[in-house]
Amino acid sequence: MNTPEIVSSQIPGRSAAFFRRLAANAYDAVLLFAVWILAAAPFAIYFVVLRRAPTSALMQTILHWYWPLVGFAYFAYGWVRGGQTFGMQAWRLRVSTVHGGPLGILRALVRYLLALTWFAALADGFVLLFRHADQDALIAFAVFALAYLWIFFDPQAQALHDRLAGTRVLFVPRSPRPRKQPDAPGDQN
Repeated sequence: MNTPEIVSSQIPGRSAAFFRRLAANAYDAVLLFAVWILAAAPFAIYFVVLRRAPTSALMQTILHWYWPLVGFAYFAYGWVRGGQTFGMQAWRLRVSTVHGGPLGILRALVRYLLALTWFAALADGFVLLFRHADQDALIAFAVFALAYLWIFFDPQAQALHDRLAGTRVLFVPRSPRPRKQPDAPGDQN
């Protein structure tokens, strides 16, 4: 029987550690925030130059559709191109299918939407907490925590969105540096 669980355990490399993943996520969050600011610049310029007051409905549409699309473009570019976002490169992580292959755009979309769901639960948890809906906030935080703490209970140490999307995040060890050969006698510049 050739299930993804059996095949994924045969991929060379070890699963990425929980705190390494969190660090890569934090790195990517900072970069994504900068990308969002740049992506919002044309809209800001449009409203300032034309001196039009943006309606709240228009701004909500921009925020609810445009920024997640920009976020997907950021993550999909890294995942499909080489299996690494900039944060993953910095923390030496790589995402692949459970079979070890590269992600296609559809699998990247599924992974992104699932991960976005967990982060939306986290954001909603903070909103509910500030509105003093403590029990609802606790449920939202629990949904986020379950998705990421799943790593500790999964046989291949996958987060819930990786398990559902058929992906796996691996630690990429440093490649050994080639030793510099000593100059041969008589080789002088």
